[in-house]
Amino acid sequence: MKLGGKSILIIGAGEVGNAVAEDLVKRFDPAEIIIHTSRQQTMDMRVGHLKEMAGPRTLLTGSWGDIFAPHELTHRSRSEINDRNVRLALAEFFLQPSGEAQLRRTTIYELISRHRPHIVIDAVNSASVCTYTEDPHQTCGELLDLARGTGGPRAAEAPAELPAVTPDIADVATDALLSLSTPILHRYVDSLRRAMADFQVERFIKVSTTGLGGMGYNCPYTHGSVTEFGLSDALVGKIGSAGVLHQLLWNLHHTAGCDVRLVIPAALIGWESVRHGAYTSRGRPVAVQDCSRPLPLHLDRPLGEHVAASSVAEPVAEDEPSAEMVHVPAGDNSTYSRAEMSLSTALGQFESVTREEVAAAVLDTLLGSTRFDLFTAMDTASLQSSYLAAQMRTSTLTSMRQLEKAYDRPSIVSGNLGPTISKDLLELHVLCTAAGSLEQARTMSTTVLASSASALVREDVYLRQQALSIGLAVLLPDDQWLAGPRLSVPSRIDPEAKVTRADIDDWSRQGWVDLRPARVLHWQENLRRIEQDASAGKTAFALDDTAYDVGEVLAYHYKLTGQARRIKGL
Repeated sequence: MKLGGKSILIIGAGEVGNAVAEDLVKRFDPAEIIIHTSRQQTMDMRVGHLKEMAGPRTLLTGSWGDIFAPHELTHRSRSEINDRNVRLALAEFFLQPSGEAQLRRTTIYELISRHRPHIVIDAVNSASVCTYTEDPHQTCGELLDLARGTGGPRAAEAPAELPAVTPDIADVATDALLSLSTPILHRYVDSLRRAMADFQVERFIKVSTTGLGGMGYNCPYTHGSVTEFGLSDALVGKIGSAGVLHQLLWNLHHTAGCDVRLVIPAALIGWESVRHGAYTSRGRPVAVQDCSRPLPLHLDRPLGEHVAASSVAEPVAEDEPSAEMVHVPAGDNSTYSRAEMSLSTALGQFESVTREEVAAAVLDTLLGSTRFDLFTAMDTASLQSSYLAAQMRTSTLTSMRQLEKAYDRPSIVSGNLGPTISKDLLELHVLCTAAGSLEQARTMSTTVLASSASALVREDVYLRQQALSIGLAVLLPDDQWLAGPRLSVPSRIDPEAKVTRADIDDWSRQGWVDLRPARVLHWQENLRRIEQDASAGKTAFALDDTAYDVGEVLAYHYKLTGQARRIKGL
């Protein structure tokens, strides 16, 4: 890939993001580099620094905000997100179904929509920053207290019936929802998928983490946790979030039209210049505290009394002077003392890799090398589909067709692939069966085919029961329907809500078998598209006009509409 004239979006301007941007302006001539950071101050500093290095033909621009949030909340600081209403709005956003409107509300979609980059490099430490709960361990503890009846209004003396939801309970529930990284990461990746398709993003590279700096389960570092030894909840959460993100991106990598790569340094990434002065501990500034004379430690008194006595003996100055020390800022927003730096980078511990080396690996991957792309390695090591399995598939399908003929009962849907798949299979089967062949289904009058399909479902008891028994409704022309006592779509039914035309259209998209003329025309157009594409060359799908397989027909349709894995040669 040539980078001259390209627009490149870099998300995250920490050690790696900044090093990648510096390499780009030094070695290449991109048309534009957009730096996106979490804070405006950082954006201004990074963009200003790069402008001093860039040539006249490279435009440097910046944006800032929370990359995981809806774009209307992206500029809210973490302290502002402590507001109860904002937190509830965030929880609702992440947990609502991923409709088109929801995907377009995200910051990542809005960012790509606004800048239209050819390339996106995400160097954010997503596993550490994607949740909105400061202490998930504490949140889980509060939930457990409520579940056990040992905390809040569900204490032992409280009534057994479910109490009214108090603000405190609502806060605990909201915190619990915002501590779930999976919905947040899924919304991010799903929005990225939509944006890559809508705005023709050529390549996406994620710089991520092993979660433990390349170490194993015996890692002694607790990531700032003061309540545990060994692998802390904070680290387990980070590892889990990284795993979820990597799996989602790997599936995006297998999506047609999405060029996605993953680079993971397995060591501590570099450090900045050594300095003396104020430092942070677990992300917070450290203030000077002292106890110049020993105090008695009474075994029969609460620890809180001892701490209070210590505060009286050594009162803290009103201005709380900052503690100072020789230290070095390193990756993950951490600062290390000399001894900590020596320990963590020692042989057999995290060890280290420079930010320049990581940037070089990212740029190699950007230019087309697969040496550092973890997804290429995973694909290579994965056991792929085989010729033997294809032969066994053919034999199994032949046996199933013979049994179908012997019992005179079509085997179309069990519901185990989801209601939308079941709906598509049934619609195609009904239309093609009513028409008599694929050719007739493509060419006959739409209204006649809709009428024939409707008559077939009314007359074929077994076929109708196959649909209704798994919770599918059947929409017929002229505002009629067939439905059993249980529906899979919608998943929840409001007994008071009146059915609207929009509801019916929405449910038919999700999982109602739709035999109305508009839907019949949709399938006729797609069958013609399949026929045209198949006639242009060889195809691996069974599309004989009379001996067709409805599963193969739908698979071809999914292939043409971008709902298939990458298949070489097809």
